[in-house]
Amino acid sequence: MYNLFNLKKLTIVYFIVFLSLVFWAFFAYSTMNQMIASQKIYAKIINITGKQRMLSQRTALMAKLSFENGTSNYIDNTEKLLKQMKKDHEFIVSNITSKEIENIYFKTPYKIDFYVNRYFKSLEAFLLDKNKENLQKIENLSNTILPKLDHVVSSFEAESDKKIEKLMKQELFILLGTLITILLEAVLIVIPSIRYNKQKEQELKDLNSSLKKQIDEAISKSKKQDLVIAEQSKNLTMKEILNNIAHQWRQPLSIITTCTSGLRLKKDFNNLSDENLQESIDIILKNSNYLSNTIENFRAFFDESNNTYYTFSDVIEKAKALLSHRLENKNITIIEEVDDSLSYFGNETRLVQVFIHILNNCIDVLLEKEFPRYVFIEIKKKNDLIFINITDNGMGINEKVLDKVFEPYFTTKHQSIGKGIDLYNSKQIIESLFKGKITASNKEKYFNNKYYKGACFTITIPLKESN
Repeated sequence: MYNLFNLKKLTIVYFIVFLSLVFWAFFAYSTMNQMIASQKIYAKIINITGKQRMLSQRTALMAKLSFENGTSNYIDNTEKLLKQMKKDHEFIVSNITSKEIENIYFKTPYKIDFYVNRYFKSLEAFLLDKNKENLQKIENLSNTILPKLDHVVSSFEAESDKKIEKLMKQELFILLGTLITILLEAVLIVIPSIRYNKQKEQELKDLNSSLKKQIDEAISKSKKQDLVIAEQSKNLTMKEILNNIAHQWRQPLSIITTCTSGLRLKKDFNNLSDENLQESIDIILKNSNYLSNTIENFRAFFDESNNTYYTFSDVIEKAKALLSHRLENKNITIIEEVDDSLSYFGNETRLVQVFIHILNNCIDVLLEKEFPRYVFIEIKKKNDLIFINITDNGMGINEKVLDKVFEPYFTTKHQSIGKGIDLYNSKQIIESLFKGKITASNKEKYFNNKYYKGACFTITIPLKESN
């Protein structure tokens, strides 16, 4: 709230200073215009007034020459000069610049306007009647107005100088006012703005530091959550493997137990022949080797240390083997459309884990469905990408939750979308380890002249060379 108040206050000060600078700019512009206009009018008036002095002498001379010679040329020149003098006089009278000049023109002792007009009338009278008396009046009036015109020229010049001096003082005032305004701008706006920006910069740094801390904590929490989910997912996979081991070991162990019990029974009744002993030992050894091989096969599944070349057919077979206890006697048919020559370099165990998670979801859905039960696995290569589609015919996923199936701990028993972590973990594996993408959709599959609707999991991974 305090910062907001300071910002509002700073904005008001800036607006005032801005208006001040605008005022000084217009003031300077107005002063300059006045100076230019003043110089123009004074220059013109001084020039015309000076010319009036010359014309008054010249017209008197032309009148004298026309009286003495009587030629029309002098008369015409006198008329032209008279017209020019009248025109110039009208301009001066119409552009009186001050009360002082007005008094010079219209009041005693100078009364220039009165004497000039008398001079004009005398010239007009002479042009009508060129006698000596009229000529004498012209010469007298010419001598009378000459010093008066000198005085007015001096007055105009003095007035012009005063006007210029006044305007120059205004210019100095404008300069000082502008400098003071700029100084105030620096003190009231620039320096507070710098302080305000520094404060905001520090606040932003503190905020970034706080956000970074929060983000680091969130990332750390997310990583921990991912580790927990990955561990839970691995435990689920291990559970499936142990269930499979238990399923595959049940019959060999039963055979070994039966053989051992039979040997003891025959021994107790002294009915154990060498042939029976050897036959039972062979059966026990055969089943023990089967148990040992089973352990080796599953032990290899947990070896995540090396990236190797493998085919996608091998991945499918290993996933099916690890889920054999769930597939057996369930009438679930897995239909494969896979290029056997298509190989990949990477972590096979992780990809098998993803297949197990997805197939488990398919099996969960299909076990709630009447026959037939199908899972379609299609793997193909296009350009530098591998496309894996795993589709069941379990009628699909509810559209309302379709975009949530890969969220952690999300599940719906009706749709059997995993345990809430298996599909999320699959997404993490595909995106982080294989730099690919996994999506879920509902799709129709055409098979045996019939369309089947179900959930389709699409995995897209880029091909890569061995390191």
